[in-house]
Amino acid sequence: MQRSDIAEPSPEFAPLLEAAYGALSFQVLSVAVELGVAERLAQDGPAAATDLAPKLGIQAVTLERLLRALVSVGVCEELAQGTFRLTSIGEYLRPSNPASVEPRIRLNAEIFYRLWGFLTETVLTGEGGSVRALGLPFQQYLVKEPKAGAVFDAAMAGEAATRHRPAVQAYNFDRCNTIVDVGGGNGALVTEILLRYPQPNAIVFDLPRTEQSAQQTISARGLGNRCRFVGGDAFKAVPSGADTYIFSNFLAGWGDDQAVIALRNCRRSMAADGRLLVIEWVMPTGSRNHSDFRFFDTVMRDLIMLSVFGSEGARVRTEAGFRDLLAAAQFDLTAVIPTSGSISVIEARPV
Repeated sequence: MQRSDIAEPSPEFAPLLEAAYGALSFQVLSVAVELGVAERLAQDGPAAATDLAPKLGIQAVTLERLLRALVSVGVCEELAQGTFRLTSIGEYLRPSNPASVEPRIRLNAEIFYRLWGFLTETVLTGEGGSVRALGLPFQQYLVKEPKAGAVFDAAMAGEAATRHRPAVQAYNFDRCNTIVDVGGGNGALVTEILLRYPQPNAIVFDLPRTEQSAQQTISARGLGNRCRFVGGDAFKAVPSGADTYIFSNFLAGWGDDQAVIALRNCRRSMAADGRLLVIEWVMPTGSRNHSDFRFFDTVMRDLIMLSVFGSEGARVRTEAGFRDLLAAAQFDLTAVIPTSGSISVIEARPV
């Protein structure tokens, strides 16, 4: 009996089975990140598992099986039996890559993965899985567990290629004088803006626990004369007098009742001719190409919010949802600007 080299078409149900094995594929990526497989392959590859295994501290026979699993998700390829090299997609697992997805994989593996196991209970009860999985509400957990908070902050800062840079490229910040980035974390977004636009000054405004990482980012980019950190709580007050306030991946973390408080504080603090920019995912409605990555990414972000906060909490809003939320805080939505990434830049003006 001869083996045929002609590939048979995949069965129609193949995408469903691939999704069913999704948790296992994710674990394969998580293990690869934890072991530093991509970096080792980049340095030593093409290489056999027998050569790589001692450097990674595992058995060669086990590593070979892991590498073939990584072949199945496109991270590496097998050139000859037992010899592997990193692919162009695999390069994005390297921490040194400016567009690395390694911080996001760590965040999902170390925090969110535990919550996803309670998604059935969340759907049935409407209650988020944070207390079940982490023992505390999510924001409190990040404060109590500094290592988890650092993983979360690193993932947010690591989204420059998918969130920060597309927003900076899509919107003209040259019209801004003073920018307050509300919930600005380590300052990755606002420093990206300042490097591209020489006119504005900026404030990174966030909880005090983020001050050290923000100051490091500001100093590393040589922007100490144009940017500073202010610690505080957006649900109590925000720095006053700026002409531009940014909420980037902030409102998605809160239900309408909470989000409108921060927005109203912003409305009271901004200059009369100021503008509000919301940089977030906008949930599409109606008929569209559901195989599009932007749609997939938007829906997955929404499910993360659901798994953490429940049905009455954080969410990815539709354009109509943003319009209603902004109106409740006395803003008019003036533009929704698409970007090259999955996010949009929503511009609003004070009523």
